[in-house]
Amino acid sequence: MSKAVPIILLSGMATDERLFEPQLAAFPNLRVQPWIDPLPGESLRAYAARLAPLVDPGVPCIIGGASFGGVVALELAQHLPAMACILIGSIRSPSGLPWRWRLLRPVALLGPGTLGVLAALGARLGRRLLAGGTVRRLQRLSQPETAFVRWAMCAVVRWRPSPAVRRVRVFHIHGAADRVLPVSLGRPDVVVPAGGHALTLFSPSAVNEFIAGVVHAVAPDSGYG
Repeated sequence: MSKAVPIILLSGMATDERLFEPQLAAFPNLRVQPWIDPLPGESLRAYAARLAPLVDPGVPCIIGGASFGGVVALELAQHLPAMACILIGSIRSPSGLPWRWRLLRPVALLGPGTLGVLAALGARLGRRLLAGGTVRRLQRLSQPETAFVRWAMCAVVRWRPSPAVRRVRVFHIHGAADRVLPVSLGRPDVVVPAGGHALTLFSPSAVNEFIAGVVHAVAPDSGYG
C-alpha cells in the first residue's frame, strides 16, 4: 500500500474547495473534486456514475464529502477502488433528511426549473410575510447562477441509494449543533460538541483528527494517525 493514499473530497452544493482549506493544508495527498454540470433530468446516481471517471485516481483511495458532497461520495464509492467513504455533516440515507427537505419532494418531481420559478414567485409574494433573509435566499435560488444548487436540491430529495451503497465502508462525523442536517436523524461515529454544519471550517482540528484516524484504519502504513 502506498503511503500516498489519495483522499478525494467533494464540497457541499453551494460551496467549493475553500470549504476544505484546513484539510488541504493538513493532508498533502488530499484533493477536492470540482463539480460538473448535471444533464437535464439526471438523477444523483447517474450523475455520480458520470463523474466517477474524472475522480478515479487509478489506485486505492478514500472518497468523502461534506453535506451534499457526502451523498455523492457514497454513490461514487462503488465506481472507484475506494477503501472507505468519509461523511462530514452528511447523511447515509434519505432518512437523514429533515422534514422541511422532504416537503420539497412534490416540487422536486417537477424538476429544478420549476423550483426556480417557485422560488422567484415566493420571493415576490412573500416580501410582506417572510423574513428578509428568507426572501433573499429565495431570490438567489431563482437566479441562473444557482442552477446547480436547484438541481442538487431536487436530486438529493429524490435520492434512492444504489444497493451497492450498503457495502461501502462508511466513517461519519457530525456536529451536535448542525441545523441543516440534524445529528438526531443520523448515526455518526463521532459527534463534535457544539459543532455546526460547516465542520471543516469551524471545527477543523476535530475533522482533521477524524480523517487521520480513518486513513490509519484503512491504510495503516499511510503515515497518519
